[in-house]
Amino acid sequence: MNFLLFAFLSFAAGSIPFGYWIAFRLAGVDIRKSGSKNIGATNVGRLVGWRYGFPVLVLDVAKGALPVYLSGQYLPEGGIPFQLLCGVLAVLGHMFSPFLRFRGGKGVATALGVFLVLTPIACLGAVLVFLAVYKFFKFVSLGSIFASLTLPLVYAFSSVLLLHEEISYWVLGTMIFISIGIILTHRENILRILNQSELFAVKNEDQKSDSERNRR
Repeated sequence: MNFLLFAFLSFAAGSIPFGYWIAFRLAGVDIRKSGSKNIGATNVGRLVGWRYGFPVLVLDVAKGALPVYLSGQYLPEGGIPFQLLCGVLAVLGHMFSPFLRFRGGKGVATALGVFLVLTPIACLGAVLVFLAVYKFFKFVSLGSIFASLTLPLVYAFSSVLLLHEEISYWVLGTMIFISIGIILTHRENILRILNQSELFAVKNEDQKSDSERNRR
């Protein structure tokens, strides 16, 4: 029963739509209808400012990290596989939130929280990849895609070369699974990048966001 309870609570924690609730309750903006229409921190920051967007980022990371950490503390007999299961459920909860009729966000920040607990060095490498891609191309979506793609590679290389540890195929397989999920949530962004319309879409979102903030 404890395993089932933790699994349920992991999904429930991940499904809490902090971005939607904070933007709507504190700023009166339904972010599902404005900007990129995503419930994540980037859209919140663009629409209502980073004084709201940054707390959303922290909370979205936390709802991935806490289920993994607490399951390891209170159900250590489940080991890494159960911690990873809780992490996957948290990410799926974020992507398919029952609070939003099983629609949600793209899962990047929540996935970061999951692996920050288990593989912090690999997460640091993925964050550096994100920052480098974002600095060069100015697209958060592209940075997220590259960070997701490279996270399993960074984990494998850092485990072997830096930590001199054996690669956990449970961790590696879960990283690949979640990375594929994140890439699928970015499929519209990928199509826009391929047909070179992403820059226009981002500029259009920023203009709408400026108008939204001015109206407030």
